[in-house]
Amino acid sequence: MIPGRATLRIALLVPVFLQVVGCLAPELKEDWQAVARARSGERPAPASTRRAERQTSTETDDPELHRKLADDPTLYLVLSAAERRNPDLAAALERWVGFLEKVPQRLAPPYPTLRLGYSSMFRMNTVELMQDVPFPSKLLAEGRAALAEARATGAEFEERRNLLRQQVTAAYASLYLARRELELLDANLEILNRFVRIAQTRYEAGTVTQSDVLRAELERSTIRAERAVLSREVETAASALNVLLDRPPETPIGPLAPLALPQPGAQTGELYDRALQYRPELEAASQRVASADSMLARAREEWIPDLTVGGAYVRDLGMDENEVEVTAGITLPLWWGSIRAKSREAEAESRRASAELKAARNRVLDEVKSTSARLAAAAERFTILAEEAVPRAEQNLGVAEAAYTASKLGFLELLDSQRMLLLKQLERERALVEHATSQAELEKAIGEAPKP
Repeated sequence: MIPGRATLRIALLVPVFLQVVGCLAPELKEDWQAVARARSGERPAPASTRRAERQTSTETDDPELHRKLADDPTLYLVLSAAERRNPDLAAALERWVGFLEKVPQRLAPPYPTLRLGYSSMFRMNTVELMQDVPFPSKLLAEGRAALAEARATGAEFEERRNLLRQQVTAAYASLYLARRELELLDANLEILNRFVRIAQTRYEAGTVTQSDVLRAELERSTIRAERAVLSREVETAASALNVLLDRPPETPIGPLAPLALPQPGAQTGELYDRALQYRPELEAASQRVASADSMLARAREEWIPDLTVGGAYVRDLGMDENEVEVTAGITLPLWWGSIRAKSREAEAESRRASAELKAARNRVLDEVKSTSARLAAAAERFTILAEEAVPRAEQNLGVAEAAYTASKLGFLELLDSQRMLLLKQLERERALVEHATSQAELEKAIGEAPKP
């Protein structure tokens, strides 16, 4: 018969395992709450939290969204739609969920073993249950490593979301630029049509040669050819934006709201601080350092024996008695060479993770520096073009047209004035688009969401 004290000792193993699991339960609950907010589409909490709490959904049929995108789409509307619908972001979320599901697996002990036996010699039936019991601190270290890895995957989900915002902004800006260039070409076609009429009138009056008329018509044909190419670019840009929104490429997109004008930005030092605090890539690397450190702690406990406990019910048919047996044992970690190698491997992984964190930090700071420089250059270039170059080109064209009408200027000089105006107008729009895309790149580099 089994003594009562042995039964009590086996029963005490149950609260030990419950305590191991309970150590990580509150932390794991926070991560699952973040996943629930992401699934429900709730906007994330302020940036005080370092975990991914972003909205996404796999829904594809949203008539109200299609109506808004067809009528009056804004950049913020397009960004919000992409976060809800983009399948790449949904895949990143499910990857995060998968890693969170690994945490309870790592905390659980091995499956118990049930054995059934019969002895014809002793006429006994035996039912035996065996359980391997890893040392609790080993399970806890593996659970912490799994949780840190899950949080790193959550940070990668956030990084993927930031990348999606950058891609959507670039696609929106490309479509905006293609349409604006088309509008500018149409406006210049109207100017050239007017030039053709003026040249034709002066040619009929005998004050100029037919060459002026032919040059005007040639320039008009050149712009028409450019317009034909640009029309296809508009279709391509719309297709790229629709794909990011998980919509068919041909789905119509209404007139885009203008891009935001350049505003004064923060100092580089402030941008560095914000990037080091909020960039998800750094959070992912930091969590992988924590995971590697937990696995290092686990490797250093490899020499601690694990337990094996068991109990059996025996039916003695010969003696017509029922018996209960209890067994217990420990593993013998005798292979010290293997144990030391495992510790050295874990130490190398910890050093690697720390080096990758440092490399990521350097990479992020360089990205912030280069992106902020491009943003400042684009803002300055746009300001000069919008406030100085384009108004002067418009004034120059008006003066040249009046001078040509009064026979004080040649037609080539008039065409040069028109070409210069078109060139500066296109440069202004491209500088604005460069500013918008650089702003999106800087927001990604820092890890902050754009403000509506």
